[in-house]
Amino acid sequence: MKKLGKKAGKAASMKKAGHRAAGKAASMKKAGHGTLGKAAVLANKAAQEKKADVPGEWLYLAPETVGVRQIADVLEGTCEMEIWQEAGVLEIMYGGEASMDMEEGKIHPRDQVTAAFAEEHDCDRVYLVTFSAEEYEKVLPVMRHILQECGGIFCGDTEDFKPILTE
Repeated sequence: MKKLGKKAGKAASMKKAGHRAAGKAASMKKAGHGTLGKAAVLANKAAQEKKADVPGEWLYLAPETVGVRQIADVLEGTCEMEIWQEAGVLEIMYGGEASMDMEEGKIHPRDQVTAAFAEEHDCDRVYLVTFSAEEYEKVLPVMRHILQECGGIFCGDTEDFKPILTE
């Protein structure tokens, strides 16, 4: 076995343990590699906060006449869909593997807050809407199209119903 000096021995053992050589890290930092500029850090932080504000579960409160068939009809030609009309379920594919699922439901009789909110907006039907929060920007045009053609509102399935999207 080759004998190493004290410094070389320590560097070799640190490298074995998965640590980078301090000299290389320092020289890369000096050269500006591996560090983000202040603007990039702030932009990244703002994007993460925005994603954190977007829930993955929403409610679509709709007028009584709006069923899954009507929603599917207004989206015809804009995206791929699968509909299970008897079950009140619509799966909307808007890009690759990404999808938004809408499932007709009922407001629980004890949920007076949601019932009052729906009544305030003249909505008699409720759909549970789910999609990945990271896909919000992609699903937003689909939600807006449904609102324009069918009415109603989309709102977060949260205590304060926020965010709220209307026509």
